[in-house]
Amino acid sequence: MIAARLIPHDPFSEKASKAVASKSKSNASDGSSPSNKTVQTSDDRTPEQRRAQEWRIAAGRETTEAFVVAFILALLFRAFLAEAFVIPTGSMAPTLMGAHKDVFCDACEYNFRVGASRENSAGGEGVTVVGGVCPNCRRVNALDLAGETNHATFNGDRILVNKFSYVLSEPERWEVIVFKYPGNPKQNYIKRLVGLPGETLTLRHGDVYVRPTGSDQRSQIVRKPYSTLMAMSHLVHDTDYVPEPLNQAGFPSRWQPWTEGAEKPPTDSWQISREGGRFTASLKADDVAGDTTQWLRYFHHVPTDQQWQIASNGGSLNDVDPYQSKAITDFYAYDSYIFVPSGAVYASKPFGLRQKLLGETSGVTFNPTYQSGESLDQFGQMAVWGGQDSNREKIGRDGMHWVGDLILQTKIETDSDAKQMTLELIEAGVQYRCTIDLASGEATLGIMGDEAHRFDPAEGSSEANLSPTAETPIRAGQSHQISFSNCDDQLLLVVDENPIAFQTPTTFDSRTYRGNSANHPRYSAANPLDAAPAGVGVTGGEATIESLQLLRDKYYISTNTGKFGEICDYDMSRYRELTGRQGAFKRIQDSLASPQQWDEFVGWDIRRETTFELQEDQFFPMGDNSPESLDARCWAGVKDRIKMPGDVNRDAWRWSDESYVPRDLLVGRAVVVFWPHSWNSPVPFIPNFKRMKLIR
Repeated sequence: MIAARLIPHDPFSEKASKAVASKSKSNASDGSSPSNKTVQTSDDRTPEQRRAQEWRIAAGRETTEAFVVAFILALLFRAFLAEAFVIPTGSMAPTLMGAHKDVFCDACEYNFRVGASRENSAGGEGVTVVGGVCPNCRRVNALDLAGETNHATFNGDRILVNKFSYVLSEPERWEVIVFKYPGNPKQNYIKRLVGLPGETLTLRHGDVYVRPTGSDQRSQIVRKPYSTLMAMSHLVHDTDYVPEPLNQAGFPSRWQPWTEGAEKPPTDSWQISREGGRFTASLKADDVAGDTTQWLRYFHHVPTDQQWQIASNGGSLNDVDPYQSKAITDFYAYDSYIFVPSGAVYASKPFGLRQKLLGETSGVTFNPTYQSGESLDQFGQMAVWGGQDSNREKIGRDGMHWVGDLILQTKIETDSDAKQMTLELIEAGVQYRCTIDLASGEATLGIMGDEAHRFDPAEGSSEANLSPTAETPIRAGQSHQISFSNCDDQLLLVVDENPIAFQTPTTFDSRTYRGNSANHPRYSAANPLDAAPAGVGVTGGEATIESLQLLRDKYYISTNTGKFGEICDYDMSRYRELTGRQGAFKRIQDSLASPQQWDEFVGWDIRRETTFELQEDQFFPMGDNSPESLDARCWAGVKDRIKMPGDVNRDAWRWSDESYVPRDLLVGRAVVVFWPHSWNSPVPFIPNFKRMKLIR
């Protein structure tokens, strides 16, 4: 940072004023010709008045100079230090928002955003986004475009980019970078840096592996720092947001008491309450059976449209199986946008200043058949659900890939008699556990499948690392906020926002016990495994849980094409060949939604692994919104190059068919969201302060 210190000075001292006046009088009386001499008129002002005038002139000049200097400094600041950008599209959602709708779910009140950049890409007149799907309760929210100004389309986040970052230091993995798009160097792109120079990068089952380019070393998974992991995570379910219509209808909670072999929740275990829209799970003394662990497990059952209709009409859903479940997928709320031709909503749609800034509907004529805020069934087959819903099958309702990397967060209090707490996450039938002794606070990690699996050994040690341990502040009779994650082949424990350091590594290589064909969700009637992939257990005492959140990690789709309908891990031509079926995307989603079909699903064996080689000064960026990001995976040869003027530097386009960004095209590092969108009501222009943040 450069600070300029301005030292005030007065060039018009009284002495200088007298000298000027004396010289003026001499020139006026020497008889010179008017053509060569200045005729000096008499000045009746007092010295104080003359000095004041001179001060005003000097001040005006210095003010002008200050503005000029500030303007020049601003240009230099923009050119060399920092620059503001507006995010136009959703390729970095949910980290950074492009044009979008900001929605509060009308059932559970969870605040989420859905993409609306297609409105802009269609010229603002071709299509209109009319709804989206809540990621928490999966309610389809119809937008009230006629009555709610905050359902207008908001511009993308405004961010500040440090253009000096990579002058002094090397770009680091997981940083959000801005660069010139190799297919059109006049256009800036923003993505997350994933691959570094000299690496060969492989995308496999949602994870990223690297090895040195040119070597035959076994590739290693790359892991996100905890802060980055959380910034990139996606909500699966949050008990703090209870959908009241489902609650009133008796739709079962996703968290249920469970014991092995049970066909229905036991009554002598955890008791679930959702009264007043507040979730609590309580384990009372009468339900504590000696040293038996009482389990509370998550079942990923999502209400269907029919069940939502019954609940909305005041019907009963008490007969829904509480143990019903489906696979957790790479569902993106941002990509659940539902759009229709604009003519189905508007008869005329003027875009004046007030409509753009405030979302006002004055002067807008709506189609008489449009029922603002009502069911989207009114649009029939006109509605498209998400970017890949080419066959109008509502593909945007769910994801296409199973995600096993999960993060469990809970606020839990135990009584003084409790002996042990256990947190469990299941991936591909393997149990990843954290067991906490509530007398000593010692936490022990374990990986249990058909046998106990090893963590990576400590550096320089040949001893098997089966059970990493650590000291924690957790004790019986206390309340704590706990986070336990299994992401990127690493277990992490965080207590009251403080990461816990274990004595030996908590990393592992799941490929040693879970090959390609075995890397898929598992289910049995006796133990639901991946159909109930998260659990909290307490042994020996009472406990109360006030909140539970389940999140998932990012899933990077393995592809090298941007062809519509091919942005998925599956070899779709092979899938159609094996099944003889069309409408493949919807059938894949149906298979993921049925645990009984998991073992027979042909998609597991036709998932692609894609590899990219990077040489010196070559960087590999990808968007956080993997299904809808044009990035280094798939931009080579996909986007038409713009026609170049005759005087353009053609060398600037020489990387347009490469799957990397050269160092020469790096612009800088994205630092902060300094101005997200402003709300239209109740007070216009009030920014969405909650989204002002450092970019991680």
